[in-house]
Amino acid sequence: MSDNMAKRQKTSNESTTLLALPDELLLLILKPLDMRDLLVAKASCRRLHRLTNGLMHPLRVMTWNVRQKGTERVNHGWDWNQRLPVVDAVIGREDPDVLLLQEDDVEMTADLMNTTALKKYHSFPNPENDLVKTEILGDNHLFNSKYASRCKNELCGIYWKRDGYKYVKGGRYEWVSQRTNWVNMLNWVLLQGKTPLLVCNTHLESGLAQSHREYNSKMVRQAIGLLRKRHSCPFLVGGDFNTNKKGFDYKLLTGGELHSFQLGGNPTEDLTDVFTAWDEDCPDTRFDPVWNGVRSGGHHGSTYNDWSPTYIHPTITYNTKGHERHIDHIYIGSECRDAIRVFNVRVVKNITSEDIRKKGTPPCFCGALKLCKKAWSYEAKELCTCRHFGILGSDHFPLVANLNVHDRI
Repeated sequence: MSDNMAKRQKTSNESTTLLALPDELLLLILKPLDMRDLLVAKASCRRLHRLTNGLMHPLRVMTWNVRQKGTERVNHGWDWNQRLPVVDAVIGREDPDVLLLQEDDVEMTADLMNTTALKKYHSFPNPENDLVKTEILGDNHLFNSKYASRCKNELCGIYWKRDGYKYVKGGRYEWVSQRTNWVNMLNWVLLQGKTPLLVCNTHLESGLAQSHREYNSKMVRQAIGLLRKRHSCPFLVGGDFNTNKKGFDYKLLTGGELHSFQLGGNPTEDLTDVFTAWDEDCPDTRFDPVWNGVRSGGHHGSTYNDWSPTYIHPTITYNTKGHERHIDHIYIGSECRDAIRVFNVRVVKNITSEDIRKKGTPPCFCGALKLCKKAWSYEAKELCTCRHFGILGSDHFPLVANLNVHDRI
């Protein structure tokens, strides 16, 4: 009996001695741990919770196709000058640390950088300096310089908070579609904050057959492979991929089928979708929106909305569930999973003027009231193009991922 009591007393003393160590020594013990072990230590007691918070930092990433200026009217949307206040308000409300935009041209970027929300961000490419190092992938003989400025000079801009990260270097990869003269691009920047972070943004061609989508996936993997040889830090890839998560092109990006069928895939190029990572890091879905057992991020349709908050695309959503229907994606490098964990992911659906309108202000955002002398006159009602929800900021819903990044790489 006395021996057992002595053993228990010894164990108790060791535990007390460990927790009695100064913070500096405890941090030295915690630093070598990977993210999973850190999260376990964080949950054990309040003191370790406080110390481990210093070894990881939250990172909010947002990707949004803001719809190119001048093309909105084709599908009964609203002009850029009408949508700009909504886009500004939504970005300011979500307050991402890293923001990825698609279908943004030089004029749109200049407008955004003058708004309230983006004044605290740096951007790449910089509209004032368009000298971006570009590397050509794929079939070089298909590349024609006159198509190098794709989609009316879309920038595929990457934004980051000035007080969070510093710019180290950046560049661009381009490749020509095998079906059309569309030039796909992938922009990348290397940022230095508490830890280095490689961020990539892409916008792939829409309306493609399966074989052409697979070709784009191979080009994305090739670009990542080249970047990984130069930079070994954790990385993220986001953007408008214009495809859901059921096709073989998605399986090529994540690498599972490549390795299963021994097609020569390099594991360093594999991507993990943030919803897949979320299921691994937070398997309990009781308090999260799901659709047929699959997390949806709050929206079970495609992230393309066709200028209607309730629109469900019939083709993209066929034979898919939950987040599998989304065409705007955020990926984490599979080799970086020990450094990046997912806290939650959501589709931002409240992107209408009614969602951001202040009390007491008129609900008209299309500018009809400014053109009429009398508010809500017959003439104003005829001119007003706002719907019951006002106007939408874009024909895509943004995707936001809240991550935890390990301080040790």
